[in-house]
Amino acid sequence: MDKKLSNVTERFLRYVKVDTRSADGVESIPSTQKQFNLARMIEAEMREMGLEDVRLDGHCYVYGFVPATDESLPTLGFIAHMDTVEWAGEQSVNPRIVESYDGESIRLNDSVTIDTAVFPYMKELKGQDLIVTDGTTVLGADDKAGVAEIMTMAETLVKDKSVRHGRIAIGFTPDEEVGNGATLFDVKG
Repeated sequence: MDKKLSNVTERFLRYVKVDTRSADGVESIPSTQKQFNLARMIEAEMREMGLEDVRLDGHCYVYGFVPATDESLPTLGFIAHMDTVEWAGEQSVNPRIVESYDGESIRLNDSVTIDTAVFPYMKELKGQDLIVTDGTTVLGADDKAGVAEIMTMAETLVKDKSVRHGRIAIGFTPDEEVGNGATLFDVKG
């Protein structure tokens, strides 16, 4: 790949490589300890970029705040989940970028193809760069794309003090894919 990746794309590609599969039928939150791997990465990035009151709790919820540039403006909140659905095996996620997508079916591997006959709307993406897997796992765009977007927004707002905004609350949850994402979420932060 010759062109430089955007911050959000680079961040997304890092996040999807972290295995955060949740497990259905498990009583504890998080349902898998591996979700802490991404949570710790995000916590460290939040601290590094200068967010306030950053914390990772014992149930794998991550919280942080972008300081207000205008205290008279209301607080806004953004939330996304870090876990992905379960998939068979222990394969790592291997994302790749399809540059300037040609509008045709995309062969992920010898047995998996994203077929435009099955997904005709794919043709509308012609000319865009797409991120796909090697076909052996899910990509994890639900919701690591949301996590990457929120983190990139936070980084941008911390760096650019000219943008007027109230305090921005950020929360990332485990176990949304198994129905427990909001179960222990601390709304007050």
